[in-house]
Amino acid sequence: MTNPLKVALIGANGQLGSDIAKHFADCDRYQFTPLNRADIDIRQEESVHQVLTSQKFDVVINSAAYVRVDDCEQEVETAFAVNAFGALHIARACREIDALCVYISTDYVFRGDRPSPYTESDLADPVNIYGASKFTGENLVRQTTPRSLILRISSVFGKAGASGKGGNFIETIIKKAKAGDPLKVVNDMFMSPTYTYDAARLLDALLQSGTTGIVHGANAGSCSWYEFATQALELAHISHPIASIPASAFPTKATRPMNSALVSDRLESITTFKMRPWQEALTAYLEEKSYR
Repeated sequence: MTNPLKVALIGANGQLGSDIAKHFADCDRYQFTPLNRADIDIRQEESVHQVLTSQKFDVVINSAAYVRVDDCEQEVETAFAVNAFGALHIARACREIDALCVYISTDYVFRGDRPSPYTESDLADPVNIYGASKFTGENLVRQTTPRSLILRISSVFGKAGASGKGGNFIETIIKKAKAGDPLKVVNDMFMSPTYTYDAARLLDALLQSGTTGIVHGANAGSCSWYEFATQALELAHISHPIASIPASAFPTKATRPMNSALVSDRLESITTFKMRPWQEALTAYLEEKSYR
C-alpha cells in the first residue's frame, strides 16, 4: 500500500474549500491538513513559507480568493494581493518542497464576447479587475513552479455558501422568493454552474491521475442566470414570478463577460470521472439543503 499523499488545503472554510475538506478528510489516500486564515496569511510570503515548508506537503490546494467582483474594481490592491501575489507566495513554497501547486481559478479570465463555450486552449482576456487578478495568479503559478494544476470553475454553489458574498446565488433567490420579494434576473448572461460537491470529487480524480496544466471543471452545459434561477425555484417547488431582464437594465461596477460558459477538451482523456449536467447537480444540491 502506497503512503497517503500529504495534502494541504488553503481556504478550507470557504464555499468550495468546505466541500474539498469534507471529501479529502474522509479519504484514506490523503493525509489531509485544512488551513484557514488563522493558520496562514497568503498575503505574507514569510507566513506561507513557514507553514508549507515545515510539513513538506505533496500537494497544496489554494482555494483562497478575494471574490467580491464589484468591490475588486475599487480594491485593486487587495484583489491582487490575494488572488495574484498570494498565489505566487504559495507557488514559491511549492517549488521549494517539490509539491504540486493547485490553483483554483475562474471563468472570469475570459472576455465572454462569443457564443461558444471556452476550452482550456482558448486565450484569456479578462474584462474586470477580479478576472485580471485571477489570470495574473494563474500566470505567476505556472511561471514559478514546474508542477502546477489550474482548475477553472464558475458560478459556484455549495452548502457552505460564500462567506464573502453572504451565501450564494441560489440561496439568495430562494430566500427572496419565500419572503415574497420581487425578483429580477438577467436573461442574456450565460455561464456554466459549478456544484462544489462535484468539484471536490473532480479534484480528487485529477490528483489521482497526476494531471497538471489547465483544466476546466464546471458542471456540464450552460444556462443564463434567469434559467438557473427559474430551474432552482421549480425544483424547490416554490411558486414565485421572476422578471426576465437584460444585463443592461442591471448595471454593476464591474464589467462582466456575457458568455463565460466553460467546457473541457481534456477531461475525457484524463479521467473516467465526469462532471454531470448542471441540472442534475442543482437537483442534488437542493436535496442536500432539504429544499426538495
